Amino acid sequence: MNSIPGFRSLILFSVLLFGFTAAETQAQTGSFERSYAIEEPIQLDIETDSGSIRIRSGPSGHAEVTGHARPTRRFLNRSSDKAAELVRRFEANPPVELSDGKLSVGRNMDKEFRRHLVISYEVVVPATTEVRSRSDSGSQSVSGISGPVKASADSGEVTLVDIDGSVDVSTDSGDVKLTNIGTSAKASTDSGAIVADGIAGAFEARTDSGDVRLVQNAPGDVFVSTDSGNSDLRGVVGALHVDSDSGDVVVVGRQDGVWSLETDSGSVRISLPDDAAFKLDAKSDSSAITIDHPITLQGKISDNRLTGDVRGGGSLLQIRTDSGDIRIE
Repeated sequence: MNSIPGFRSLILFSVLLFGFTAAETQAQTGSFERSYAIEEPIQLDIETDSGSIRIRSGPSGHAEVTGHARPTRRFLNRSSDKAAELVRRFEANPPVELSDGKLSVGRNMDKEFRRHLVISYEVVVPATTEVRSRSDSGSQSVSGISGPVKASADSGEVTLVDIDGSVDVSTDSGDVKLTNIGTSAKASTDSGAIVADGIAGAFEARTDSGDVRLVQNAPGDVFVSTDSGNSDLRGVVGALHVDSDSGDVVVVGRQDGVWSLETDSGSVRISLPDDAAFKLDAKSDSSAITIDHPITLQGKISDNRLTGDVRGGGSLLQIRTDSGDIRIE
């Protein structure tokens, strides 16, 4: 019974300690705001080692940059006074420069800022801006920009929405989300999913581990490569190449050029229009092949390979799987 008051005291002490640490961290945070009159178009070049980046479109002829900084927990615990001093220095001399049509944010920054501060940015620029964004650790989002947009991250999610121009995104670890892209899109991640909805042009996706999902709403060639992950591709109109070591593949579209699909382990399901005409070469080493379209067979008939012309033939549809069913609807 005597242990309960002691336990309560321990909880109270922990709560007070957490509250003190949170209040101290809050006291050491800082921010800045900068506004610029600009001549369009400009290029935005922005980066942060640790922290988020948010970019959106705003009024013509005007740019705004807001930065938020706080010390890392390790640096704060080492010396709260030095942490506060470093934050004040950051506020007084933010890493923002406008020169020769280029707005640089987080570039040429004091090494102590990089080492000891978590820095996030919010930037508002005209829609005509070209964007290059980089983060070592932290999420990024860009919306309403004509582009082109190029974004990269070592660790963190990247989200691009309503981009009129081309996009190029790469992450070592983190999901890539693309919505309403006006032309071509390119995305790669070592570990993470790639989700692209409303791509009005060519699409290229590479992931070592993660699913790929695409909804294409204008013609363009599609290339997808994944070591481990499912591929779900819809609205495809153009040439197509899919290469997967392990994962199911689903494609819905209209063939316009050669389609080549290969997976070592996983099923393949393709849905084509009722009037589709193509030359089929499908092979599955250990599973069934099913086709719902009328086909004129060619060559030797075997259990694991099907070749022939559908409605007189057309572009080649080639499918390979070592282990998994093939179905063409």
